Amino acid sequence: MKQISEKNTSFFFDPAIPPALTVESGETVTFMTKDCYDGQIDIDHKDFCLLDMNRNNPITGPLYIKDAEPGDTLKVEVLDIVPNEYGMMCVRLGKGVYHVNGNHCRIFKIQDGIIQFDQGIRIPVRPMIGVIGTCPATACDTHSPGPHGGNLDIRDLGIGTTVYLPVSVPGAMLSIGDCHALQGDGETAICGLEVSAAVTVRVTIVKEQLPTPFLETNDAIYTIAWDQSLDLASVDASRKMHQYLMSYSCLSDAQAAMLLSLVGDLRISQIVNPLKGCIMRFPKAYLPPLSEDSRNN
Repeated sequence: MKQISEKNTSFFFDPAIPPALTVESGETVTFMTKDCYDGQIDIDHKDFCLLDMNRNNPITGPLYIKDAEPGDTLKVEVLDIVPNEYGMMCVRLGKGVYHVNGNHCRIFKIQDGIIQFDQGIRIPVRPMIGVIGTCPATACDTHSPGPHGGNLDIRDLGIGTTVYLPVSVPGAMLSIGDCHALQGDGETAICGLEVSAAVTVRVTIVKEQLPTPFLETNDAIYTIAWDQSLDLASVDASRKMHQYLMSYSCLSDAQAAMLLSLVGDLRISQIVNPLKGCIMRFPKAYLPPLSEDSRNN
């Protein structure tokens, strides 16, 4: 299987960075990713005061997909995520939503898919990708979400999920990083259980027009929005799904609105990045029949 080494990392989605690997549409690739602290924390080194936070959220890549052209959509199927044997968390005053005194770095060993928390609490891990994106036409950092993907921090973005991303530059130039062994909605303390990981994906060029970034799991679809205001992000995520349902099916605006108000699930994905994120989840069981336009596409 083709692989991109963790040596091919950067802190930007930048069209000037040469591709680490070139593949055909439909091929499978493993990205060897670093944790969000760029490997600065391990069992023997966990002093937050020594961290260089300029080395935050490294991404592995980019991957060039032949024949991917601006205007296409890149379908990324997450086939597997194998995390390191331990994960770490760093919480500190002034970050996240909680009043925490001082700086605290913790290491949690992952054993048989479980972490042993304090007070006898055992938690199953649920590996996910924090940062995934294609390269925008203009360079941007890895800290925020955006139309290209970026720092999405959506806990549903794990094994079995398909991500649809826009192609803005030739080759799409896909990069992945910031994996978590576990994260709750909101990522409220500023981090999940941060891990390095081997992420295996299948990449395919498709012509389908979607409100990217767009997620699909076995039982649901997701629209995503981001803004400095959670109010605006929540409205945008909802309206993207509303528009998608009308474009996908023969539902009227009123019908789509009523259906979303009955079975849509509006959630906060993260509140700690420079732009906060919201998602609208819609169960596939309630997807209406395709419209004629959708069938023709």
